[in-house]
Amino acid sequence: MHDLPLIHALGIIGIVGAALPLFRERGRRRRAWVAHLAMVVVMAAMFIPGGMTGWVSVGTGCLLIALAMWVTADAADRAAALPCAADLAAMALILLFVSPALTYSDGAPRSDGYQVPLHAHQMLGGPPMIFTTWLGLLVLAGWATIALYPLLSQRGPIGRQTKITVASGILMITGMVPMAADGR
Repeated sequence: MHDLPLIHALGIIGIVGAALPLFRERGRRRRAWVAHLAMVVVMAAMFIPGGMTGWVSVGTGCLLIALAMWVTADAADRAAALPCAADLAAMALILLFVSPALTYSDGAPRSDGYQVPLHAHQMLGGPPMIFTTWLGLLVLAGWATIALYPLLSQRGPIGRQTKITVASGILMITGMVPMAADGR
């Protein structure tokens, strides 16, 4: 991540959002609990210098996708697992396709200061395309829509579980803004 206090504060907010469902009184489903614990670990790893660079970013993105499939594999609990799977998938998309993945090119630090995403198709080692920044914003917008849907679609009184799920999603989105906006 960065050395700016605001960026660190957003990261901590994201970690709190990922951890929020871990402390529910009821509904502590094992699969969702494991998935949220993995999201806490991934978001905390963003604070480690070089923690989300290179193949670590790819590996954690693939792990999050696998967890999203595992969480929704339980047919009896699929409806409750969908918000968790959406969080996992959106975080994985940002890690795989938006966040800076390589800080070095051929083992030598880059002189132009740009980090190279693994998916960037560049000509002569120039800066990454603007596509990554727009993709990050699109993923965040879609993630926010999915996170807010249970709150907006419910008629009548809103349950505590729904409030926790929505708050968790919004806090995680807030925490992932620096990663999604770092497509340069």
